Amino acid sequence: MKRLKAILFFCLLMTAFAAGSALSEKTGADRDHPCINILTENGQPILSKEEYVSSVIEVFNCDEEYRMTEEAGVRVRGNATAEEGGYKPYRIRFEKKHNMLGLHEDRKYRSWVLLRTYENLCPDYMGFRLAKTVFGGKYYSSDCMFVNLYLNGADQGVYLLCEQNQAAKKRMDVYEPEEGESRTDIGYLLEMDHKPDDEHPSFSIGEKAAVEDIAGQERILPERYYNIKSDTFSDEQADYIEKWLTGAYTVLYEAANNKAMKLDDQLQAVPAEGITPFEAVDDLLDLESLADLLILDELVQNYDVGTGSSCLAIDFSKDSKYEKLTFLGPWDFRWGYTEPADGGFYACTFQKPAKGTDRSNPWFILAMKLEEFRTIVRNRWKVLSRSGVLMDTTRKVLSDYESLAGDLGEANAGKLEESRK
Repeated sequence: MKRLKAILFFCLLMTAFAAGSALSEKTGADRDHPCINILTENGQPILSKEEYVSSVIEVFNCDEEYRMTEEAGVRVRGNATAEEGGYKPYRIRFEKKHNMLGLHEDRKYRSWVLLRTYENLCPDYMGFRLAKTVFGGKYYSSDCMFVNLYLNGADQGVYLLCEQNQAAKKRMDVYEPEEGESRTDIGYLLEMDHKPDDEHPSFSIGEKAAVEDIAGQERILPERYYNIKSDTFSDEQADYIEKWLTGAYTVLYEAANNKAMKLDDQLQAVPAEGITPFEAVDDLLDLESLADLLILDELVQNYDVGTGSSCLAIDFSKDSKYEKLTFLGPWDFRWGYTEPADGGFYACTFQKPAKGTDRSNPWFILAMKLEEFRTIVRNRWKVLSRSGVLMDTTRKVLSDYESLAGDLGEANAGKLEESRK
């Protein structure tokens, strides 16, 4: 079987070299940005979100050190984006770890993502670049760059190459247990969403009684699902993180109602004496990360702010990098930038329900009821706004958009014009 697989890959590789060489000769001189060609086995289409299609990935029209012809599996990724018509977003999974085009300081990983750029170029690229600026290297966010994508030699247009949000060294670096290891003092990477993820274990934290946000709206806090994205190998591990996160959420909820709680040995929230409600929350949550993520989501007016647009990490292992619940890995900004920039608070208030889904972020809403947390946000904003880094990032993004003019061509000139706005 291994020999047969090796022969198959060799045949694919030779085909890729031939097709890729012809492709790069034809298009390399006409494109300003790097090119990626996905060559699938027998030219089959990539349609499934579950099954990877055996492929060869060729990277060209770039510096020689980043040229690549390697075996990988490719599948469709995403939810709503995967179901819409037209070009699809893809996940690449190499057989071995590889770097792509120097992203993330040339670090090597098996998994990478290709996001389509939709009706304009702005949402994801601007969001990722602002995340890098706001986080300042302290918390993980995906690196990214524009590329020209081809599928079996057919031009797919400009895509955004970025990192897979995953538990991995120098990405979201939580301790993952070995298979068969049942201990609960491990790392947990979670993604909050309004529905469970079929691919990963998940649990929900139910509705809480109505609260008033800082804009004066009163609403019941919605149920949220938490999908465990890192490896777990026992029911005890899944049960542990469910109890811990439910307890931490309860501590925050009660603090917003001016009650100090703590977690007991059974991970139940119980009254705490000798500490303030804010101190009780600060014991469990990395509030600087929550403030940074809130500022980012305010800047991009992320309507999807409470459903699948960021991750939470907590690590109970000896060498933990996340000793408190940390908010990081922002993702999917395509539903942003829709409201007037001077329209008041956005992400930290209740969102307008759409299609029966309340996309509000309960962590933001509850934390902003604490004066001490508002002070953290206020002070962080002063540093960011006065330093000029946000404007520097915006100017750099606009410059990057302008550099796409040649690759977009006249047929897509509207994309560039829309992004300028």
